[in-house]
Amino acid sequence: MHMHTASRRRGSRASAPEECEAETEGPELSALLRWSFAAASIGVWSPVFIFSALRNTLYVIHFGVGVQPLSIVNIVMGWWNALNGPFIARWADAGVLNRLSLFSPAEAWGRRAPWILLGTPLAIAGTAAIWVPPSHEEGALVAWYAGSYFLLVNGVTAQMQAYLASIQELFTTGASRKRAIARQVPFLTVSQLVSAVLPVIAFSYTPDTTETCCIPASGCPQPDEHDSLPCVCYRDAPDLFGVHDYRARSPPPPPPPLSPSEHPPSAPWAAAPWVLATDAFAPDYVAQCAAAANASADGLLSEALKLRADACGIDPETGEPSGVGTEFWRFGLVAGLIALMGTCAFLAVAPARRTPISLEEAGGQAPLSLCASLRATFRLHSFRVYAAIMFLSQCYMSHLLTNISLYLVYVVGIDVAQVGFLMGAMMLPVIATRVLSLPLYLWLLQRAHPASVYSVLRAIEAGLVVLFFLLLKAEGNAEGGPQMSKLTATAAAAGAVLGVTQSPNDIISHMLMGWAIDEDGVERRGLRREGMFYACNGVCQHLSEVVVALILASYGWAGFDPKQCPSEQPASAVTAIELSFLVFGPVVLALLTLLGFAYPIRGERLARLKAQVAVLNEDRSRRITERNVSRPASTRGTASTRTLAEVVFRSRGSRPDEVALSEQLTTSSVPYSEPASEAGGAAASAEAASAEAPDKNSSSKHAVADEAGGEEAVERDLAVVAPAPLSRV
Repeated sequence: MHMHTASRRRGSRASAPEECEAETEGPELSALLRWSFAAASIGVWSPVFIFSALRNTLYVIHFGVGVQPLSIVNIVMGWWNALNGPFIARWADAGVLNRLSLFSPAEAWGRRAPWILLGTPLAIAGTAAIWVPPSHEEGALVAWYAGSYFLLVNGVTAQMQAYLASIQELFTTGASRKRAIARQVPFLTVSQLVSAVLPVIAFSYTPDTTETCCIPASGCPQPDEHDSLPCVCYRDAPDLFGVHDYRARSPPPPPPPLSPSEHPPSAPWAAAPWVLATDAFAPDYVAQCAAAANASADGLLSEALKLRADACGIDPETGEPSGVGTEFWRFGLVAGLIALMGTCAFLAVAPARRTPISLEEAGGQAPLSLCASLRATFRLHSFRVYAAIMFLSQCYMSHLLTNISLYLVYVVGIDVAQVGFLMGAMMLPVIATRVLSLPLYLWLLQRAHPASVYSVLRAIEAGLVVLFFLLLKAEGNAEGGPQMSKLTATAAAAGAVLGVTQSPNDIISHMLMGWAIDEDGVERRGLRREGMFYACNGVCQHLSEVVVALILASYGWAGFDPKQCPSEQPASAVTAIELSFLVFGPVVLALLTLLGFAYPIRGERLARLKAQVAVLNEDRSRRITERNVSRPASTRGTASTRTLAEVVFRSRGSRPDEVALSEQLTTSSVPYSEPASEAGGAAASAEAASAEAPDKNSSSKHAVADEAGGEEAVERDLAVVAPAPLSRV
């Protein structure tokens, strides 16, 4: 009967991998916990994404902070973010927080949940506080930015490393990791929609960045009650034309329309302040836009003063600063939304408490020291290739997200008040196409190696990114000034293409990292170091902040000054911004294409690894059941001293004393636990396990044969399922 079942499974290639992986997926998580873990991705990813995407738009364009001091802060924080990760990861892998009574015992809390609880409040504080600085003086802004950034990098390191490590520990196969990431899609879609709306909320007005009133190429901006001019375009006198003295007079002025010619010279209100609205505006604005000023305020100084009060944060009754300007409610709302999304990360705590890997499950091996763990991680060629991919990918995406607003304003030439709308128009198609193309990639990744898919997508993106940036520049420099309809269409098309090419990146990343971790775990006979792997990856990935900071500094070296109008920026500064998108981006994408093809875990090596992991997971799944499932003591499995070699030979129907064991099996010390039977005792349970094992072994072998990449040749001898040192793989 078992041979018939095995043959039937061999005939169904599509179902075999799923059946095998379902048996070894990881701890038994309820549907509620699985979806809770997926929903937590909102709080893990959204605040960091918003910070990376909008920080330069906020601090350079809207607050007018110089790029040089910001670059220094970014470089320092980039190094700190890279170096603090290994320490936190080593403490997490060793269960340091579990020594505290609050997070003890470790079996109840897991190693990752305490770090999520610790890091999430810090991450929320850093990403929200950056929007509400207490002062707009440049020194205070730089200090506030640095403090917020410091909170962010420490919180995110603790929180995100724990979350990513939990993915590897809770979902132990490539297919289960794909499903786990796919479950995040609806939640990330909602958070990305909110993220796309935030630039529209925050940046749909012209800020007081420059020292003079800038007139955009599109023509004179007309102030109105919904979108006033920046304060710099109004006169600075706190009590313009003696308006307070006038309010004490009587009788009140007649209703509009009013002009000096309509009143007898003896009327007290014929003089100031009831004069033309142009008198409320700065001379440099009136010189070019007198008609716009009079038209938008109906020619009344009283209406212009209301607009000025809103733009400058002045109380119209007292003429004194009110502390509430145009940006107050906009930035406060953004900060509140970010904090709300950040709290979703707490949803990962309950699932993370079920993370199954504990130190005693690795054959009694002690965790490596910090230095030894770092050396062991970077020694793996597969990890070095993966880390290089993530470093360059982060350089490219951080530069694209952080500096795209500078390209739109200073190269394309749009008005600053249009930045929020155009960024939203670009982000919405990204979200839509990412979601719509995901089923295609889930199908494709079952038939092609994920690293190869990644390389092809980066090559396509390298060719298209230059095209779209050139099209945006051409539309912006067209005769008659930028036309928003054409710019919006081009930006939406660029976003749609970017969404398609970036859609599978998260899934591919977790698969490639997971195989590197699996390979290390097999070599160490079950001792897994997910936290250290993600920390070492963070060392490389977070150094991308240094590269992006140097790019921003290069703008300053080329003469860029945010306090000057866009039309007054030197040509060298505009060229520096343009080249960073037309040259730097495509070069990085070309390197990523080559690195993807260089990923080494493929073919026979990947097939052997999957078989080895299946054997280890079979043993670990029994331990997980004993620890995580509450049952009477009489029904729990009893520990066995049999080695992994004996388990493998037993599953093949042979006795270990009848076969010459290979060197790697005789030295294996991974313990195996055998569940005891309530009625028949250990002997009956062992006999039942022996009867069922061949069927499972056949299923697992054929699951390997179906692994991504289409490798058919899988070794049928014992070497396939026995762990081998990496030097032999």
